[in-house]
Amino acid sequence: MAAKKKAKKKAKKTVKKTARKKAVKLWTKAELNTLKKEYSTTDTQKLAKKLKRTLEAVRFQAKKHGLKKTKSYMQSLYKAASKPAAKKKATKKKTTKKKATKKRRR
Repeated sequence: MAAKKKAKKKAKKTVKKTARKKAVKLWTKAELNTLKKEYSTTDTQKLAKKLKRTLEAVRFQAKKHGLKKTKSYMQSLYKAASKPAAKKKATKKKTTKKKATKKRRR
C-alpha cells in the first residue's frame, strides 16, 4: 500500500504547469489603416515598431488583408543589397594581388 502512494505522488510531481498565454491584442481601425497605407512601401520591421507590434503580427495581418510590397520597393531592396557585395569582391581582388607580389619578391 505504501508503495502505491509513493508512485501516485511521483506521478503528480511530473505533471508540468503550462505557461499562461498573453491576451491577444486586437487591431484597431487606425492601426489597420496605417498598415494598409504604409505596408507596400515601408520596411516591415520599421512598421512593426511604429505600430508597437511584433514582426510576425504585421506580416500575418498583411497576408490576411492581401497586402504586398510594390515592385519598386522590392527592386530598391535588391539594389541596396547588391551594392555592398560588389565592394567586397573588389577588396578581395586587391588582397590577392598583394599576396601575389609578395610571393614574387621572395
